[in-house]
Amino acid sequence: MEEERTSSRQPLPLYAPFLQSTNRFPSTMSFPLLRLPHLALEEIVKSLSHREVLFLSQTSLRARRQISNPTKSHSITTRIVDDRLDSCVEIFCPYQLFYRIKIDNYRREPSNSSWRFKTPVPVYYEKDNLISHWTKNDTGVHDILDFLNEIFRIKQVSFEINLGNSDSGVKFLEYCVSKNLKIGLVQWNSFIPNDETNERILMASKSALNLKIRGYNSKNSLHFDNFHLFRMDWIEIKYSAWMTVENIVDLRNCKRVKLGEVLLNAEDINKVLRGFMENPGEMQELQMDCCNKIKLEEVVEGLHFNRQNDREMYWLTSNNGIRFSVSMMLWSTVVIARES
Repeated sequence: MEEERTSSRQPLPLYAPFLQSTNRFPSTMSFPLLRLPHLALEEIVKSLSHREVLFLSQTSLRARRQISNPTKSHSITTRIVDDRLDSCVEIFCPYQLFYRIKIDNYRREPSNSSWRFKTPVPVYYEKDNLISHWTKNDTGVHDILDFLNEIFRIKQVSFEINLGNSDSGVKFLEYCVSKNLKIGLVQWNSFIPNDETNERILMASKSALNLKIRGYNSKNSLHFDNFHLFRMDWIEIKYSAWMTVENIVDLRNCKRVKLGEVLLNAEDINKVLRGFMENPGEMQELQMDCCNKIKLEEVVEGLHFNRQNDREMYWLTSNNGIRFSVSMMLWSTVVIARES
């Protein structure tokens, strides 16, 4: 990750009271910074902290236009959190949270200032939080992301959704995909209530680096036929009773996969193993926590294997020469792992 340039001085804390009392970046634009030639301005803006750039962009529309190009050298990552009471956009620069923009639809506190996103929005300040008043969550997150992407270079967006039936969370995810923003971790912490929502989440997440979802709370098969599009470093689905043999084999281009509450039997897992033997893709490890009692000798039945004598582990070789081990972790977790 690109490191933020720092100087020997400590960045000044740009809370609202500081801005109001000292007028560090006056709206009259007498501040000489913005009168500098473009290249000189670019070098100076690079030396400012992310927080200083954020507040400087709010002093006027001219300031925002002037600094939008130089600050593209400032990279940030963001995380969208959708919770029961409110939503927020968290902003990180190298590995550290430095600001949080919360969305308040209920106006629990009176505003004492305003920020311009696409239009001016009433806000109030609370330590490292900017509380913004919007009529809709969707509009708020969209406009905040557009604003941040105008001022900075968003390297990656992650999601933490704590509501199962979060229509807003799905829309946030789909919006980021439509803007071609890189998706990091998608973490959906509640049960997903229906087929349509589950399909939309999975389809929108297909380009994410990592996916962790609690899952679809049903033993009925969900007809999702696009797992072959997934190219993830890591995916975890806690409740996977709805997943078929074909679904699991189609995850072959994800490096590490962990599935819970799998309803497959030994014969089904044999079919999964045969699918990987035919084409292992990028799979490094597959863990399946099975509801049924599984015997490994039944899993490898009919396949050419070598058994490791000192432990219950079987070694097999795929059609293109890649070796895989099949073993049991605890009493019900089947692990298929590529030889490293």
